[in-house]
Amino acid sequence: MSEQKLEVFNVLNFLNKGYEIGYVLNEGNFGTFPSGQDCIDYLVENGYLAGEGGATAEDLSKKYKVADLKELLKENGLKVSGKKQELIERLLPVLNEGSGSGDYELTPKAKEFLAENEWIDLYMFALVAFRFEDYEIYVNNSSDDMIQTAHNFCDEILSKALIANQFLVFIDALTAKAHVFAYAGDYESFLDYDLQRFILGLNPIMLDSTNYVKYDIVDTANIVNIKKVTEEFDFGSLKKRFDKIWAKSNIKNTTVPKKTAYKILLKAIDGADLEELNLDLREKYFDKKFGI
Repeated sequence: MSEQKLEVFNVLNFLNKGYEIGYVLNEGNFGTFPSGQDCIDYLVENGYLAGEGGATAEDLSKKYKVADLKELLKENGLKVSGKKQELIERLLPVLNEGSGSGDYELTPKAKEFLAENEWIDLYMFALVAFRFEDYEIYVNNSSDDMIQTAHNFCDEILSKALIANQFLVFIDALTAKAHVFAYAGDYESFLDYDLQRFILGLNPIMLDSTNYVKYDIVDTANIVNIKKVTEEFDFGSLKKRFDKIWAKSNIKNTTVPKKTAYKILLKAIDGADLEELNLDLREKYFDKKFGI
């Protein structure tokens, strides 16, 4: 039920933000529904959506033979292989393009559902690295507001990960906490936590050889975040902030020295090839340490 709740929220949220039905059907993830159209049908039947949408899978199945569907797909530059139902699902977004979300209206029930479950939007923005069911339980047991609840959740994971020596989980929680700050509009704290994620990425406080094999020392998303926020906001000297966060990180066993780490950060921000950068870091600092 939790997974379906997440899917229902996401579809309603997309439509509420003005996305077209065709986009939702084409881009959505409908794990508990056979197809996107089944999800839309469910929302109509259960009183979340009112009005008429575009063509449905049932409409196309009755109206067209396989040969007709393939011809329509070909005309629209789409693949023509597959069973009839596959062809229909591929064609639906094209036929419904432009019908827009205006053909469906969110009912008062849908708007109430979105308001009551606003925390799901925050989950999708910041916390998707963690199980939805776990976070739903945490939210239901919290008396704090939505933002503070998310921070508390991240803090608990950070603490547990340290105790259990789960560095990759620790890094995910650090990234999530940064994004909770961003969701709340606190981009300065967002930068601080992303810098800490970068620094600890180069100086893992706990990482075994098994996890090292699948570990990216410099993370692409982390660099994109730092680059974007430093370009959009003036928070003063990046070097001074980097030094402050380095000291706060309390690194006891340095893998990559501070001066070198900062130079690597600047290279990454300036557009260096991160794959090559990671290979170089592995060869110079990490492989020997992990017995590679």
